[in-house]
Formats: sequence, structure tokens, C-alpha cells
Amino acid sequence: MERNGVLLWIFGFAIVVCGNQETLQQPPISAKLPSLINMNNDFAFHLYKRVIELPDYQSKNIFFSPFSVSMALSELSLGAGGDTKQQLLSGIGYNSTIFSTEEMHQLFHSLLEDISNRTGVDIDVGTALYASDRFKPHSKFLEDMKEFYHSDGFTVDFRVKETVDQINNYAKKKTQGKINQAVDNLEDDTLMFLLTYIYFKGKWDKPFKPEKTRESTFHIDDKTTVTVQMMHQYERLKVFYDAELSTKVLCLDYKDSFSMFLAVPDDKMEQKNIKDLEMTVSRQHVEKWKRSAFKKTVDIYVPKLSLKTSYSLKDILKGMGMADIFSDKANFTGVSEEKIFVSKVLHKATLDIDEQGTTAAAVTGVSMRVRLHNPLSILKFNRPFMIFITDQTNDNILFFGKVVNPNEKL
Repeated sequence: MERNGVLLWIFGFAIVVCGNQETLQQPPISAKLPSLINMNNDFAFHLYKRVIELPDYQSKNIFFSPFSVSMALSELSLGAGGDTKQQLLSGIGYNSTIFSTEEMHQLFHSLLEDISNRTGVDIDVGTALYASDRFKPHSKFLEDMKEFYHSDGFTVDFRVKETVDQINNYAKKKTQGKINQAVDNLEDDTLMFLLTYIYFKGKWDKPFKPEKTRESTFHIDDKTTVTVQMMHQYERLKVFYDAELSTKVLCLDYKDSFSMFLAVPDDKMEQKNIKDLEMTVSRQHVEKWKRSAFKKTVDIYVPKLSLKTSYSLKDILKGMGMADIFSDKANFTGVSEEKIFVSKVLHKATLDIDEQGTTAAAVTGVSMRVRLHNPLSILKFNRPFMIFITDQTNDNILFFGKVVNPNEKL
């Protein structure tokens, strides 16, 4: 029997995916929410480390939304069965001893509800499901997508160009114009297109003063430099020195309990560089930074940024054990009676940082406050560094990345 393609698209703070079916009870088992957050954040680091294994990304900026990707794969599991479902659940780090799959979907719903009630920042997370007018998804799958993932639903003809325009206009609207082109084209035999998106715009709790921004040098590596617009503050801010990682950490708060962590290897420790940091850092380190950061009057220098990234995640997800969804072994009987498989998984992301705040669209130890060279008196992010945008109320990593060259263009 002929098999038909389903496009799984994950885009920068917008995502494209495919669905799943399950019988679920109503919301939340709030005591288990931290376990879902841990699952999502562990997935974030596993995905990141798969990305940096690829030669094309080892010396480039990386920025993505692990929350968008894990949510998309969770949605996909709603319609999966057999080994396909097990691979998806294992790939995102699901542990049946902690919560059931029904509870997992309820907890995602709870997270989305909480995000939708935030007022201090501009944040929007959601899903759009486009189904071919020649394709009949199960009503149960559509109902679950709507109930648990706030999915919008559209019936379209993938054979006409207007459908691509419709999807791109939707993505542009939901990401406030940050992602104008979610998809370039679609095959005529596409039966379903699942788009998940996240848009975040936050203003700094303590804004930078534009008149203090100056041209400065950013060191891409020992031999290469670029000129950037470097913002400056001399302010009482939250900082931490991670002795285990030989890394300086700065926490910049937004309004309404969101924060950005910037982590740069200590330039006084010559044997440490960004590659050492990105291979070693984990969820537990970010949790430690949140617990251990303390307020100190410091000089900080942070480059203005405007990044765009784009990824095809098909081979990466295969490498994480989710291979069947892309083959004739795919079991999506919870989506439809037709035999379907995922043809693509795409992710696009954008990040803008300036004096007022950040706009992004599309994831224990030793506290050492004193060192001989006083590493926290000045924090200069003038070398490759890592970025994490987190929800401080629950530690959810919304965005994750590495800046190698602030001037790099997609």
C-alpha cells in the first residue's frame, strides 16, 4: 500500500510536527510538573549536544527552542502506536515510573495555560495543524490536539501555492514578524503539516543605557575578531562563578520571572574554552546557577545581537533513536487509518538582544565567590558564550544557544 508523507516542521519559535492519540484525564497533576520540566530540560541538552556534533555547527551560532521541539514530539506521540510511540517517548526522555503518557499531555497543557496567563512579558506558545482536504484525521486526535496543545486547525489543499502563503502568514503573525517564512514549499502529496511556535519578547528589569553602547572587539577565536556594538552596565546584578566549569555566569532578569543566563569561560583559565563548556554543561548546572547567583556590583559588557538560525532535525532525531517515524515502519494509526510517515523536521529561530530587552521566536555544586583574580568584578561577553532563557517560576528552558559570532548571517 502506498505510504504518504507528513511534514514535521519545527521553526524558530515556530515548529512543524505530526500528532498522536491518547485517552486523557483532565488537568494537572501539579506535583509532577517539576518532573516534566526536568524531562524537557534534559532533552534540551541532549539535542544541543547532537547538534554540535555536526561539523557544520561546531563553529557557528546555535539558537533554538528545546521547549518547542519537545512539545512537537509529544504532540506527535499522541497519534503514534507500537515501536513508533516508544521511540518518540524514549527520545524526549519520558519515564513511565514518574508519570503516565496521559499525565504528560495534561502537564504540557498546564504549562501552556500558565504561559498564557503571564502579563509581564509578551509570550505566545501554540500549535497549528494543517490537514489536506484529501485526508481524514481521527476526530479523537484532533480533539486531543485542541484540548492539550491549544491547536488551531485548518483544512487546506497542499497542491496550491496559496497554502504555503497561508502557513507563512500565520507564522509571521504569531511570531510578530520575526519569522516571515516558515516553509519554502510543500510536496503535493503532503497530508498534514503541524506547526508549533513560541514567541518571546521581554524587557530587562534593569535596561542598558543606549548612550553607553560602543563599538568593541569580539574575539571569535585566537585569530579572528569582529567589530560589534557592545552594551555596558555598571550595576548591582546577579552573578556566579562556577568553579567546576571555570565559567562566569551572569543572570539578567526580565519582568514577570523570566531570566537570561549568559555563561562565558573564564579567560584566565587558558585551558578552558567554549567547546569544553558546551560539552560539560547540563541541566543541573543551570539549576545551580539559579540557586547560587548572588547580587554584586559589576561591570558587564554584552553585545547587541540579531541572530537567525535554521535546522533540519531529521538526521539528528534519527540519531536520538527516533528513526521509525521517517520510514515505512511508522505507526500513526492514532492519527488516521492511512499509512503515513514524517518526511521532514525543520526548526527556525530568531534572537534579538538590545538595550531594552530580548525578542526571541521559536530548552548542585560548589559556590565559589572569591578567587585570587576576582573573576566577577568585570564580565565581558567578548568571546563565544552560551545563552539560556528560562522561566524562573519552574526552571523551564524556553531558549538555548551559543554565540560564536554576533555578526554571523544565516
